[in-house]
Amino acid sequence: MKKIIAVGLIGCAVWAADPVGTMKQGVELGYIGSTGNSESQSLNAAYKNDYQYDAQTDMHLKADILYGEKSGTTSDERYRLFYNVNRYVNQDMFVYGEASALRNTFEGYNQQYNLGAGLGYNIFKDEKQFLKGKGGLQFRRSNYTTQPHDNFYYLKGGLDYAYNFSKTNQFTAVWTLLDNMKRIKDYETVVNLGLKMLIVDQLSFRVGFQLKYDNVPPIGKKKTDTTTTAGIVYTF
Repeated sequence: MKKIIAVGLIGCAVWAADPVGTMKQGVELGYIGSTGNSESQSLNAAYKNDYQYDAQTDMHLKADILYGEKSGTTSDERYRLFYNVNRYVNQDMFVYGEASALRNTFEGYNQQYNLGAGLGYNIFKDEKQFLKGKGGLQFRRSNYTTQPHDNFYYLKGGLDYAYNFSKTNQFTAVWTLLDNMKRIKDYETVVNLGLKMLIVDQLSFRVGFQLKYDNVPPIGKKKTDTTTTAGIVYTF
């Protein structure tokens, strides 16, 4: 898992060296508190890459790491990598593809891999805000810590919303829902809220909150996890 994230970041470095389109990168360092399957206060680091290849194509990559110890024992550890590409077929409709990887033994996953594709639509968009809807199929491979591995196919839906209070301050909200195509009670929903405020030049302060509910979690794990983040973001 760590090697996958490292390869992804190296790929971004090569990509950023000579981009064809327009690229924006960001590095975040800060505090994260979690409840649910892990109860801790930790430090986290994240890297984000937004790349506008041309007028119809945009790509996004994000990797983050959090690690915490309590009395010499690991109390929280998570590694994530997410990649997404969108290709517009007209002004508002687009197709998307995505891939992600996760390691979080506190939630019951030695590794989790996802591949997905689908359609999206700009429900509305103006200078201050936008709302996008997405829907598609997702394949998930889960290597658990407490049970045999599983392969599942999910229906996926979601909404992405952003509101710009000004050119420097932005609120975002992202909601996703996954539902197992064979077992309807096996569903997962995640809500992410974020507020980013410019401090000076390329430095911003960001606070975020994530609520994750897994109706059929790995054996022995809780259904609900929350994370709260606060950190400094440097964009370049």
